[in-house]
Amino acid sequence: MKWIKCQVNEENKRSFSKAQEGWGQLRHCAGFIGQIGGWNRNEPCEAGILSVWKDLLCYRHFMQHQHDEIFAKSDQGSTYTNISVDIFESISNIGTTDITYFLNKGILLRVADCSVEKDKHARFEQVLKGVGNRGMLSGAFGKRQNGRYLAASLWDNEESHQRYADKEFPALINESGVKDSTQRISVSLIELHPKWAVI
Repeated sequence: MKWIKCQVNEENKRSFSKAQEGWGQLRHCAGFIGQIGGWNRNEPCEAGILSVWKDLLCYRHFMQHQHDEIFAKSDQGSTYTNISVDIFESISNIGTTDITYFLNKGILLRVADCSVEKDKHARFEQVLKGVGNRGMLSGAFGKRQNGRYLAASLWDNEESHQRYADKEFPALINESGVKDSTQRISVSLIELHPKWAVI
């Protein structure tokens, strides 16, 4: 999973959005599964984009041979002031269905980026695997070697997400003891833009 965050000045949001619509060529790249994104509800000048690949080998091939040409054509580089890109190895689905089946069905993407102390990794992964879908369409989580985890969940209605955010998520954190093992957690709530989706 590739998690991209871009900071965009208010006056450039329209240009950025138009450029983001120009990534349709990804469909023809070997190993590409899907990409979705939109604006972060908590930070309206931040775009969040989640891209899913079959494996790291396919992704690296794309970066070496195809990325720069698509990027140059879009002229997207001139539309944002800052970008962060993180790659997470997928560990498990949240719930029973693969998140890739639902990439074109959600209206909200919730992404929690967590840093976890080394001795708590196994416990943290166990907790995430036991979450169940709790009203979401589906979800997935992945990790990096430095103890960072990404939990992504897709939602098809506001009410289910709000109930999860207000009641279930805090209860889950308390029940699991994960709060003690998490050094840092940041949550992005992305209102998905249908024209940014490449499925």
